Amino acid sequence: MAKKKGLWANIHAKRKRGERPAKPGEKGYPKTLDIMNQGGIMNGPSHAKGGIPIEVEGGEYIIKKDSVNPKTEAVLKYINKNGKLPSDEYDILPTTDARKRSKK
Repeated sequence: MAKKKGLWANIHAKRKRGERPAKPGEKGYPKTLDIMNQGGIMNGPSHAKGGIPIEVEGGEYIIKKDSVNPKTEAVLKYINKNGKLPSDEYDILPTTDARKRSKK
């Protein structure tokens, strides 16, 4: 079975044919690019299998794969959407005040 061409190979081929690139939200717009523009989990191969080539803008922050898990994902989504940490009232962050951690 022949190896599939990557995302960028397809984008370059489309440009060479003179076709207009798909815009976000349109059919044919790569999901990988949509995630890069809006934030979220990148799905794809590991580094050992080639990884996902991305372009990062100055000031953007990369989170290690091992740091993303069911406990941290809600906080990361909140930060990505709102640009700040959630407050304790949303019960997303673990409580740091010992009085609030005590069992009742």
